[in-house]
Amino acid sequence: MDETGDLFFEKRFLEAYAGTIMSDPTVAIVELVANAWDAYATDVMVEWPDAENGRQFSVTDNGKGMTYEDFAFIWRAMSYDRIARFGTTVQPPDDLDALPREVFGRNGKGRFASFCFSSDYQVTSWKDGKQFSCVVRRSITKPFRLEDPVFSNVSDQSHGTRIEGVGEIAQIGLDAARARDIIGSRFLANPAFKVFLGGRLITFADVSARSLSVETFEIPDIGSVTIRHIDTIKADRSTKQHGIAWWVQDRAVGDCAWHGSDLERILDGRTSEAKRYTFIVSADFLNKGEAVKDDWSGFHEGNAVWKQTQAAVQQRIREIIDQTNTVARERKRSGVFDRVGAQVNALSPLGRDRVRDFINDVIDRCPHFGESEIVQLTTILATLENSKSLYGLLNLLHTQTADEMDDLHDVLRKWTVGLVKIVMDEIQTRLYLIRQLKAKLLVKGVDEVHELQPIFAQGLWMFGAQFESIEFTSNRGMTEVIRAVFGDKKGRGSLNRPDFVALPDESVGLYARSSYNNDHDEDGIEHLVIIDLKTTGLPMGSKEKDQVWKYIKELRTRGYLRPTTRVDGFILGDRIEEGEEEKLTRGETVTIVPVLYDTIVRRAEKRMLNLYAKVEQAPFLNEDDAELKQFREPIPVIQKQLLTTTTEND
Repeated sequence: MDETGDLFFEKRFLEAYAGTIMSDPTVAIVELVANAWDAYATDVMVEWPDAENGRQFSVTDNGKGMTYEDFAFIWRAMSYDRIARFGTTVQPPDDLDALPREVFGRNGKGRFASFCFSSDYQVTSWKDGKQFSCVVRRSITKPFRLEDPVFSNVSDQSHGTRIEGVGEIAQIGLDAARARDIIGSRFLANPAFKVFLGGRLITFADVSARSLSVETFEIPDIGSVTIRHIDTIKADRSTKQHGIAWWVQDRAVGDCAWHGSDLERILDGRTSEAKRYTFIVSADFLNKGEAVKDDWSGFHEGNAVWKQTQAAVQQRIREIIDQTNTVARERKRSGVFDRVGAQVNALSPLGRDRVRDFINDVIDRCPHFGESEIVQLTTILATLENSKSLYGLLNLLHTQTADEMDDLHDVLRKWTVGLVKIVMDEIQTRLYLIRQLKAKLLVKGVDEVHELQPIFAQGLWMFGAQFESIEFTSNRGMTEVIRAVFGDKKGRGSLNRPDFVALPDESVGLYARSSYNNDHDEDGIEHLVIIDLKTTGLPMGSKEKDQVWKYIKELRTRGYLRPTTRVDGFILGDRIEEGEEEKLTRGETVTIVPVLYDTIVRRAEKRMLNLYAKVEQAPFLNEDDAELKQFREPIPVIQKQLLTTTTEND
C-alpha cells in the first residue's frame, strides 16, 4: 500500500526551500554564474532581463555541459549533494589544458535561481555530440515540472549550457550596471574566467569605487607589486571566491583562497572579513627565478624571492584591512551616535558616559556588529539606565545558556513582556500557594487560623473552575453574623483582617459573589463559598456538615441569603469519619463536602497542569518576594478579644 500517495507541495514550498536564491536577484545572479564556474566554463554570456522591453534573461557558458540523464537527476534531487557525488573540485573539459578547479556550490539550490528572473525557464545543454532542451515550469502540487524535452545532435567537440527565461519576466529592481558590479566583485580573481554581460566583458572598471581599491608598492631589490582590494560590503555565505589571488603576467597561480599562512598572519577565516574581501596580487617578476611551479598550481615554498614577496604582501594586506576597518569603524561610530544621540544625551552624566563607552568598545572589539545591531543594543542599554533594576537584567541574561537565550527569543517573539508578566504573576502566585500549603500541612498541629486560612482566602480556584471568578470576595458582614452564632464562651482571638471566624478548633471563611437585577444594580448574593478549616487530628463527619448547614440557615434567617442563592460549603481536615465521605445537599442550591487537605493539594496541582513538580526548584518559588510574603508568614494576632453575642442560634 502506498502511504505517501497523498503527499503534495504547496506553491510556497519552493520559496521556503530555496530562500533568497529565488527572491534576491543579487544572490540569484551569483548562483547562476557560480554554476558556470563549477561546470569549468571559461566564458559566460549573460543577458540581463528587462520586463518593460520584453527581454528575457539568459546565461550561456562553455562549460562541460550535461546529458539529459544528468540534468534530470540533478534538477529533481531536492537534497542534491554535489560534494558527496563529485568531490570539492572539477576537472577541465577534455579540450582544455588546465588545472582542476575548486567548486563553488554543493547543494544544487542554484538551479532555482532562474525563477528569480522568470516564472518558467528553459535549459539547453550539449555534450558528447548530443544536445537536449527542456522547459522547467512551476507547478501547483509540485515544486516544478520538467516538460517538453527535445533532443538533437551537435558537434562532438562542443559543450556548454544555456539557461533562459520563457515565462513571465519578473520585476527585479536591479539594473545591469549593478549586476556587473556584483559579478565583478566575486568573479574577477581568475583571468581565465570571463563573464560578459550584454556582450561586454566585465572588468575591474565595472566594480564600484566603494568596493574596489588599487595600490602599487615596491619590495626593495625585488620588484613592483599591485594589490587590488575588492570588498563585497556584505559578507557571503562562505569564503569561496574570497581570499588572495596571485597573478603573474595576467595568469592566475593556484586558487583564490585564504591559505594557512594567510589565516595565521592576516585574519581568521571564520570572520566576516574573510567572506567579504578578495585581494588580487599582480607580481610579474615572480615568473623569473623559478618561483612559479611548472603547472602554475602554486609557488615553490623554498624560493627566496617568493618567501620575501609573500611576507611583504601579507603585511601590506593586513595594513589595508586595518585601515579599511578603521574607516568603517569611524563611519559606523558616527552613524550610531547620530541615531541614538538624543536618547543618550537625556541620561544622567554617569549613565551617558557608560553608554558612550559601551558604544566605543563594541565598535572597536566587535567589528562584525552592524550599525543597526549596535543601535539596538545601545537603545536597550539606555533603557536599562532609566529602569529601576539598572543592569540586573544583564546579570540574569549573562547566566543563560545559548539554548535558553534561543528559548527567550522565541518567547519574546510571540509575547510582549507585559503579557508575560500578567500570566507569570498569576502562575507564580498559584504555585507559591501550593508550595506554602504543602509545607504547612507537614507541621503537626498547624494553626489553621493563622497559617492556612490566608492561603485559602486566595485559593478558591483550588476547589474548581467555577470558583475562578475574581468577583468572589470575603464578606465581612456575613463573618460577623457567624461570629455572633457562637457566643463569648467559644471566642478566640480575632485577626487584624476580620475576613474569617476564629474558633477553638476551626476557622470559617465566607466568600460571596453578588447578583444583579435587570437594571444591573446589585440585589443580593448569587453564590456563597464557605471554607471551614479543621485543626489536624480532628475527624470530619455529620456533625461538621450540620454545623455548616447551621451557618447557612442563620444567614438566610438574617436576610443575607435568598433561598435561591447557591452555596458551596467545603470542610477541610486531615481525616474523614468512616462512611462520611459523601456530600450533604439541601435542595438544589446547597452542597456541603468534606475534603482532605491532601486531596485539595493534589487537585490544585492538577489544575495547574502539574507544573509544580516541573518547576519546584524555580527561583520564584524560593526567593524572598515581598508580594508573596503574606503567604509565608502567619498573620499576627492584634489583640485577644471575646466575641460579644450571647446566644447561639441552632
